[in-house]
Amino acid sequence: MKREIYTSLLILALMSVSALSFAGTTYTISSNRNWSAALPSTCANCIINISNGVTLTIDQSVTCQNCTFQGGTVGVSDKTLNLQYAGIQTTTFFIGTDLQASGNNAQVIVNAPLALTNSTFTFNDASYFNTSYEVDLLASTIDLYDNSTMLSTGNSSTDINLTSSSQIVIGNGSQISSAVFTVSGPTLALFDHSGVSVGNVNNAYFNWASYEYHPNVNANSNATKTFSSLDLSMNCGGGYPHSCVNPSVYGPVTLGKAGVVSGGTLPVVLVGFSALLNNDKTISLSWNTQMEVNSSRFVVERSADGKAWTEVGEVQAKGNSQVVTNYSFTDEHPQAGVNMYRLRMIDLDGSYGYTEVKSIRTGVVNNISFFPNPAREYVNVSLGAGSATGVTVSLINAAGQVLQEKRSTSGAGATISFPVGNYAPGVYILSVVSADGARESRQLFISRS
Repeated sequence: MKREIYTSLLILALMSVSALSFAGTTYTISSNRNWSAALPSTCANCIINISNGVTLTIDQSVTCQNCTFQGGTVGVSDKTLNLQYAGIQTTTFFIGTDLQASGNNAQVIVNAPLALTNSTFTFNDASYFNTSYEVDLLASTIDLYDNSTMLSTGNSSTDINLTSSSQIVIGNGSQISSAVFTVSGPTLALFDHSGVSVGNVNNAYFNWASYEYHPNVNANSNATKTFSSLDLSMNCGGGYPHSCVNPSVYGPVTLGKAGVVSGGTLPVVLVGFSALLNNDKTISLSWNTQMEVNSSRFVVERSADGKAWTEVGEVQAKGNSQVVTNYSFTDEHPQAGVNMYRLRMIDLDGSYGYTEVKSIRTGVVNNISFFPNPAREYVNVSLGAGSATGVTVSLINAAGQVLQEKRSTSGAGATISFPVGNYAPGVYILSVVSADGARESRQLFISRS
């Protein structure tokens, strides 16, 4: 029964927002916005669609009841995001969303079942994450960095389910990080290649109860393995600032199909991953690592639906490094329509983890052109035949700052001009966003010669 309920939740998590939209109010966030300017402080039955590359910033303490988030980034900086249900018990969904919490007072408090699909939650500084109902991760990651904390409370039927190579990562590789994941009552269940990684001797996984490992969501009960985290003496004592006291497990360790194993943490600390559609319709991926320990390679995987993934390329890793290392890959033959990308980061011993998912849609903004390129004083963006009204064009510098933004209500045939004479020579980005949130980005060169 437990597995049947869990499988039903995974199916619900993959439902499109359009199928859910009849149940509440839909908000489309197509440019960087503060919550206070875009949504009510208490948002009930809200479907929040955030365009790729766009951040919705929590600039005040807010409450979201029976909500679904899709796409983009949610930023929580020294504020509180309360996620609740109202009426019947309802799951809060995050689908393809990157949540970033920072600041010592940032909090995400979840008083409802929570389902993450192709999403990444990252907690920095001393931010705090609390869940008190079931948590389901599907191809998703929770990163607890710096001195952040995750606390999951409830009883043994309040499951924390990780499937499709989902990860909870405790610590970002820094030896001064003291991030902790505490499970007080719920059952932690790991499926297929999912796991929990504890980064260093100051990071800890705290749970009096055992965790379960299932080969896959359809495996019978005889295939389930149960592992205790008690009576373990690895990585503690010996002069470290803690002792071997149950039920804390200190890193570096991983919790997975082989039990609690010393070492084997994720091969890299990834600090950037982005996708860009080029003028020639190829798609460039770029990422960088802050640290690498025995990393082997990066496998680039692509999908049209977030379910079936295909390997499209491979990049060798540096192996061992304590400095920032930059990597890139170009997909010469992307698919028409949606292209979703993720990196499989593989260690020398074969263990691996996945990055968050980045999405690019090709051909979504019809017949857009701009000239001249390189530009000197002005650049003109022409909306060709078939372009819809409500197109927003942004000029963005290499640091990701929006320098200018203009919106066209004229549709096909309109031309939008940006003065660029005051900008330094270099590479800039022209980002075109249609009314439905579809985005296409091109490189613009500004020259003074």
